[in-house]
Amino acid sequence: MAQVKKRNSAIERLIAYTEMAAGIFLAAVTAIVFVNVMIRGGSVGLGDFLNWITERTDLKFVLTIPEWYHLSCLALGICIFWGLAATSYRNDHIKVDILWDWAGPQGKRLIDLFATGVLLLFLLVFTYMLGVKVMSGYWSGEATYDLRLKLWPFHLVMAVGILFSTILVAIRLIRLARGENVEREHKIERVE
Repeated sequence: MAQVKKRNSAIERLIAYTEMAAGIFLAAVTAIVFVNVMIRGGSVGLGDFLNWITERTDLKFVLTIPEWYHLSCLALGICIFWGLAATSYRNDHIKVDILWDWAGPQGKRLIDLFATGVLLLFLLVFTYMLGVKVMSGYWSGEATYDLRLKLWPFHLVMAVGILFSTILVAIRLIRLARGENVEREHKIERVE
């Protein structure tokens, strides 16, 4: 029994780390976009003010964070891929359970096994292809336009998130196959 609790604790820590990573990158996306909008809005306002003072209309003054769009897109991709790990293991994602609701306990277990197996196959292929993308970006030297930031480190962090998703879904599938109730451990209270 102590071994099972220790294993569950390790899985919960892994999920907590993946959720924290997703949260950090979501905060990064929010900060980048917010700061860029504030800088751009302030600089446009300054340009308008200069036009008003000098009685001209041709002065344009716009500042932005270099590569803000690419950085926010890459951080959002990382956030999504890392968030997928926790939601896939806990089965917290959006789903349509009409058939599952009508099924009996054995039918529900078979549907869960089939769905988790399909998800695992998808994630295995996705992990492999993202690994190929990382290596391709590394060898090609693919970079952003303005700052020439290499893209492969961002893709590598995304690939690690998908790898964690694959590992957690494999653990979920093994536990479902053993007959363990994975859902009971992660019961979310409904808000009414």
